[in-house]
Amino acid sequence: MTERNQQETIQPETIQPADFTPLHPARKPSRYRPQPLAVIVGVALLICVLILTFVFTARSLVVRITPDSADTAISGGITFELADHYLVRPGDYRLTAEAEGYRTLQQSFTVGPEDHQLLQLTMEKLPGHLELSTNPPGAEVQVDGHASGTTPVSLHDLAPGPHQLSVQAARYQPLETEVVIEGLDHTQTLSLDLAPAWGQLQLTSTPTGAEVTLGGEARGITPLTTELLASGETVQVALAGYKPWQQTLRVAIGETLTVPDIQLQPADGKLNLTSSPSGATVTIDGQYRGTTPLNAEVAPGKPHQLTLFFNGYVTARRSLSLAAGEQRDVAVTLDARLGDVRVVASPADAAVWIDGVSRGTQGQTFKLPARPHRIELRKSGYATASRTVTPQPGLDQLVQVSLLTERQARWASVPDKITSPAGQALLLFRPEGSFTMGASRRESGRRANEVLREVQLTRPFYLGTHEVTNQQYKQFDRQHSSSHVSGITLDQPDQPVVRVSWEQAARYCNWLSGKQNLTPFYKEQNGKIQGSDSSANGYRLPTEAEWAWAARAVSGGEKRFGWGQQFPPADKAGNFADSSAGRLVGSAIKGYSDGFAVSAPVGSFRPNHRQLFDLEGNVAEWVNDYYGIEFGLSAAAEKDPSGPAKGELRVIRGASWRHSNITELRLSYRDYGVEPRDDLGFRVARYVE
Repeated sequence: MTERNQQETIQPETIQPADFTPLHPARKPSRYRPQPLAVIVGVALLICVLILTFVFTARSLVVRITPDSADTAISGGITFELADHYLVRPGDYRLTAEAEGYRTLQQSFTVGPEDHQLLQLTMEKLPGHLELSTNPPGAEVQVDGHASGTTPVSLHDLAPGPHQLSVQAARYQPLETEVVIEGLDHTQTLSLDLAPAWGQLQLTSTPTGAEVTLGGEARGITPLTTELLASGETVQVALAGYKPWQQTLRVAIGETLTVPDIQLQPADGKLNLTSSPSGATVTIDGQYRGTTPLNAEVAPGKPHQLTLFFNGYVTARRSLSLAAGEQRDVAVTLDARLGDVRVVASPADAAVWIDGVSRGTQGQTFKLPARPHRIELRKSGYATASRTVTPQPGLDQLVQVSLLTERQARWASVPDKITSPAGQALLLFRPEGSFTMGASRRESGRRANEVLREVQLTRPFYLGTHEVTNQQYKQFDRQHSSSHVSGITLDQPDQPVVRVSWEQAARYCNWLSGKQNLTPFYKEQNGKIQGSDSSANGYRLPTEAEWAWAARAVSGGEKRFGWGQQFPPADKAGNFADSSAGRLVGSAIKGYSDGFAVSAPVGSFRPNHRQLFDLEGNVAEWVNDYYGIEFGLSAAAEKDPSGPAKGELRVIRGASWRHSNITELRLSYRDYGVEPRDDLGFRVARYVE
């Protein structure tokens, strides 16, 4: 058997209780009974220790309260009140003070380690009250600038101390005074006598019994003595049947003003005058009095001559006399002086309005008073036409009008000629139909870029009559110089500006637009042209089609040269390379003379058939279009062409003082470039809309 099995089979022994008897029996403890004297002595000693501890650790605190009569109490710890101070230990305390007429004071304070400390406090007085009366009563009161009622008045809860008192009453002098409120919930009484602000006024009148009013207030009847304010009052004396007497009078306070006897004058008669028609001019006894309807006063008891005038009517005259104070209504019907006016207009159903009143349709004869009338003819879709007519009796008059459509009227209002801010004259053009650009292949001198194509211009435009001069361009660029050629100047004020690039010309156009507050045609950014706005009405260079139409298009075809169809030109036909320019240019027109070796002052030669100068010569001209060769493949006319959308070069049109051969002198000649030249300028254009 294993050791584990042996342990599991051994049974534990049972422990039995046994009686216990101590070896030595316990003794009962003796009970202590303290003696009364010892207890008293001990308590006394403890109290003495506590008192000594308080005395040695307490601090002296003097409390001074204003007023002296206040009752005080301190809470928050042990305190001893002596004759004039308290003994308190360091710490936090709260003082409460009460006195009649003061607000209860509660103040927290801290006692520090110092041996002697002082606490000074002032209690706040309760508000006071004021019973205020005045003689006379009813005065308006202000306390410190604030309205406080009318006397007699009780003013409550006024802070103790001085207050500014203002008292005002009608017809009395204002009173300003200072009142000191003692507070303490006491009520003070104050009575004030107000000083009069008037003197006395004595009035008499002839006749007596007239009613007297001062400032609109009835005071009695004459003779009368009454009060008058020193500041002045409007005094009126009125009696039925007499004119009222009125003046503004003043009197010194306390004194008497005696007015001399007032002689009342009989009242004017009152005339209420009307006429048919109204608006008639009225004179009374030859003096202008106004227009009808009219209220007029006339002297009583004597005759008056009344006259009414109105254009187109017979002058009316009346005699009348009114009694004193009488009111009379007079109505006058004026007799018209009539004349016949016949109105004829087209279209046949045009409506007639006379002086703003519809009178039917045209084709009628109207009898109208002999004065100016405004006659209007109206029809939907047409512009209203107006005429001013003065009919004459015995004389028939005719008003004949052809109404314009609204579009016709619009163009009728557009000026045929305008002037730019720089002084250029521009003419209005409204091309009709189509024309041919380019030249036939059979034409002598034709170049390959002069392709024939049919073009129609639909947008009316203005075009400069002259090329831009040096003087006009220098308003934009003061530093520019057109320079010279072999010592011969190109920079005279009235010579055309040259040596400008296409971009400079375009920027000049934008400058003109800005001067006139027009929408710029060219889009400009940082001094560079970035594109154009074809809807803008600002100044621009003419399109090539506009230039060609202005230079060439005539009834029945197109001009070949500026002077006609044959070469060479007659003398002074234009400024070209003549014999005087031979030493400056490669070739000249043999035997031709125009009087100028270089550019001439603009307008030196006859204008063309459109009253435009120098299109055929003087200097060549920049136009708006990019250069390109466009073929007219369509049978329909191309409308308002403006050239390629983009490119590097710009079109140049027209000959110059450097040109002499048949190719260059033809009006269909097309050149191109981008840089300035001494024989290249420009003229300005702009759309109407």
